[in-house]
Formats: sequence, structure tokens, C-alpha cells
Amino acid sequence: MNLNLPVTPSFSGGGSPPVLNRRRGIGLTFLSAALVSVTFIASKQAMSELSPMAFMPVWFIVAAIWGLALYLWQHGLRFPTTVRPVLRPLLWLGLAHSLANLLYFNALKLGDPTMVAFFSRSETLITALLGLFVLGEELRFRQWVGMFIAISGTFVMTYQGPIIIWWILGLMVASNLLASIGTLLVKQNVMEVSPLVLAITRAALMAVIVGSVSFSRGELVWPSLTTWGWLISGAFFGPFLSFVAFYEGLRHLEMSTSSVIRATQPLFVALYSFLLFGTIMSSQQMWGGFILLLGIILMVWRKK
Repeated sequence: MNLNLPVTPSFSGGGSPPVLNRRRGIGLTFLSAALVSVTFIASKQAMSELSPMAFMPVWFIVAAIWGLALYLWQHGLRFPTTVRPVLRPLLWLGLAHSLANLLYFNALKLGDPTMVAFFSRSETLITALLGLFVLGEELRFRQWVGMFIAISGTFVMTYQGPIIIWWILGLMVASNLLASIGTLLVKQNVMEVSPLVLAITRAALMAVIVGSVSFSRGELVWPSLTTWGWLISGAFFGPFLSFVAFYEGLRHLEMSTSSVIRATQPLFVALYSFLLFGTIMSSQQMWGGFILLLGIILMVWRKK
């Protein structure tokens, strides 16, 4: 599958972005959601042996190696010249995603995973709002309705009870805000830098930043052979290929719409859990999934 496109004029905000191929953008964003959902399965298996701080650096190192291997296969040793003019936003991208992941895994360590998953859905809303108010993207009334229906569906799917722990909520909102800022930086530069280079840069910087924190805390360990299998396979689909697809999709689609489509991750996680472990979705999750899909249909459907 070739995810590279010719370089096109850049877009850095002010009105709706130029839509190159809307259907391609929608398809790639759905593909990204399906691929990144592998993360939840593979990371769960790997972290049965590794602590989160031991897991993350290896996870992103492997993802960066996958990206470098593909880049060298396509371009050889030629350095991507498009990186130099946008080096500063790329560094901010790596820092934002690194801090987002550190906050996320701290929240996961301190709270119940289902509660963290519930609060993590706020990323969809934050990213959509950044697209609307920072980039000036425009949505029709039907798309506004679809966005809120889709977000409601993701909350229904992950809701586990009435207890709210505010410090976990604070960590997750901060994590999601940083992750959304990273997406904004990608959207502003994806016309100038290829999605593959963006994905490699993100993974490499996260490996360095998170790895430095893990090393300072003495949490780096060598995984077992079985865990290496989960890391190598999961990192290919999750932090590498899913982000190449996502960033390529952002070339063709508004950030607000992309964020809502990416909210389908719980549906794919439920599917993989059923295929691998025989876990069946609850009626609540099924209803949430139905609401989510209805909202996405309203978001992306356009009259001919």
C-alpha cells in the first residue's frame, strides 16, 4: 500500500482546508482507527510483563525503526529536505505527544482503566474544537449534530459508572489537550512534510524523551521473547502505520471530521477482543457503537 502523495501547497489555517480527495481521507482515517486499536491489545499483553515506563520507550523505538526501514527502502539514504523549514513544530509535536503519553500512563496507573478510557474520549471533542476555532474549519448544522451524536456514542460505549475522580479527569484532559495540539501541528505541516516522515519524527522524539525519563527512574528492562513479539507486531500497526494513515488522511479531510472518525477506536477494540479472546460486547457497548456510527454518517455524508 503506497501512502505517499506528491507535495501539494501548504495550508496553515483560515477557513476550511482544500479537500483533495474526501473519500480517500475518510477511508484512511477509518483505517487509522482500525490500526491504532491494535495498540490496546498488544500493549495490554506487553505490559503484563513491563511497567508502563519500561514499555513506552521500547514501543516507540520499534515504531521509529519500522518507519526508518520503510523510508530507506523508498528513498535510500537521502535526507528529507522538507524537514528543515518545519523543524521547530516537529520538535513541539514530539514533546506534546511525549507529555500526553506520560500523563496518560500516570492516569492509568492511578485509576481504573475503564474510567481512564471514558475520560480519554474528550480528545475527540478537543481536537474537533481546535480544528474549528484555530484552523477556521466550517461545519454545516448537520455535521455539528453528527459530531455531538458521535461523541455521545463514544461516551456511552466507555461509561462504567457514576464515580468521577477529578484528579484522573484533570490528567486525562491535559493529556488529550497535548495530543490534540500535536494533531494540530501535523495538520498545519502535513502538506509540506510527508506523513511517513512525520510519523517517524513523532515516534523517534517520543522514544528519546520518554526513554530519558524511564532511564532516570531506572525502569528500563529487556523484554522476554514473547513480549518482543507483541512489541514488534503491535508497534508496526499502532504507533507507526496507523499514524502514517492518519496523517495522510489529514491531507484530505478537516481535522474536526478526522477526530470524530478516529473515535471509532472502541468499536475496533471490541472486534479484536472478540476475535482474539472471545469477549462479547455488552448491550451498552452495542448501543454506544450504533450511536457513534450514526453520528459519523451525519458528519461525512454529503449530497451529490
